[in-house]
Amino acid sequence: LSLVACGGTNTNSSENSAQSDSSVEIQQEPLNQNELRSMFSNPDDYIGSKVELSGIVFGSVDSDEDGIYFQIWSDPVNMDWNTVIGYLDPSFQLEDGQYVKVTGVVDHVAEGENMMGVTITAPAILADTVEVSSYIDVVSPTISTAAAIQPTVDQYGYAVTLEKVELAENETRLYVSLTNNGTGNFTLYEFNATIIQDGSQYEYQSNYDADYPELQNDIRPGVTTEGIITFPAIQQAPFQVIMEAHSDNWSENFSEYTFDVNFE
Repeated sequence: LSLVACGGTNTNSSENSAQSDSSVEIQQEPLNQNELRSMFSNPDDYIGSKVELSGIVFGSVDSDEDGIYFQIWSDPVNMDWNTVIGYLDPSFQLEDGQYVKVTGVVDHVAEGENMMGVTITAPAILADTVEVSSYIDVVSPTISTAAAIQPTVDQYGYAVTLEKVELAENETRLYVSLTNNGTGNFTLYEFNATIIQDGSQYEYQSNYDADYPELQNDIRPGVTTEGIITFPAIQQAPFQVIMEAHSDNWSENFSEYTFDVNFE
């Protein structure tokens, strides 16, 4: 097995491959989180171990007649836990920046040089499966969902719908749609949205890493737009969402769009 090493330098470690070393005993259960953390510190100690990993692809995805070879940050938030992956399916399509879930076996330890010329080692995984995933599934899994008691509020034909709410450990996601059936252009800015819960106020918190769909800010009559508005993580308890909006018809006096939300 020949994989791409850290920093794009090739490493030939087929002589160390688990495929060719019959003395390596394959573990029956995947490593748990504590064992994974130890594995990234001492990958030599875990040759032959089963792993279940997820992360973000970085750098080039190389291929030959046998398969594809790429690297992921298994800790994408901190861009840490560099991992080299070999997947014996040359037809599999993968790109830099995609999130993946991987199952496989620690095959050997790959070595290479980074851009500073420093030698870096990383566990090289011979993958059984590679699945293209998403930021939410890999970085920010949903731990609970909530719904508005009255999901749609309409003023003068300008409807705002809070379709659902997802709570994760690191953020709160509001799925919002706007429909303009009014007479003028309609504007609602994400940064004018607020969450009120148990006497605390939470402001909009951008998440550029997630690349969520964004609401269009100035929509014409007959147009619908959808997007995700992000906030800090909140408690799993009832709360209120307040959004400010207006149209370019100055005779229309808007109240705040207010939604009472309960967790399911």
